[in-house]
Amino acid sequence: MGNDSEDVERLIHATFRDSPPIPLSEQELVRIWALDMHWISPELSSEIIESLCQTGWLIRSKDLFFPDPRICSNPPPLGWSPIVRRLKNPPSFVPKPSRASKPELKVKSNEPQVELSTSHDYPPDWAGNNIKPMISWISEESGLTQKEVVRRAQRKRRALGPVTLWFSLSLVAREQGLEMSTIMELIGEPN
Repeated sequence: MGNDSEDVERLIHATFRDSPPIPLSEQELVRIWALDMHWISPELSSEIIESLCQTGWLIRSKDLFFPDPRICSNPPPLGWSPIVRRLKNPPSFVPKPSRASKPELKVKSNEPQVELSTSHDYPPDWAGNNIKPMISWISEESGLTQKEVVRRAQRKRRALGPVTLWFSLSLVAREQGLEMSTIMELIGEPN
């Protein structure tokens, strides 16, 4: 990985401090980079946002931006500031291969079937019986296919590590701007 990638990773780490990252609007990104950090002029910020989206570093969803969850955390050293030319023409994001492959949800072509993991890498999922209704509801309300809902939940689960499937599905629903009270009803009460 070259310095260009490191600069982008550091910018993203400094911008999206929460875990999981909270999506930000373009105005919020401009404010952080231009006014809070004094790194990038407001005029260049929009251009850099677009470049980062086109190269896969940032993901756009309903006018909000968040980093690809596979980006490695790379905290900037004290006194660091990005080199603007590197951000204007960033390299394409290439995820690093994970050291341990984690179980994935499997989707069949006709009707999406979710295969729940019994691996010790994930905590027990007390809401396991409610997963399929959650997937169906998220799909219907968001307009995403069930396959896409499962794919997004898989990505979140791989990125976050030991989280339950219902939690990663809840994050997908939140990302789509869906009503979380309905998700809570679908999840049910712990045993």
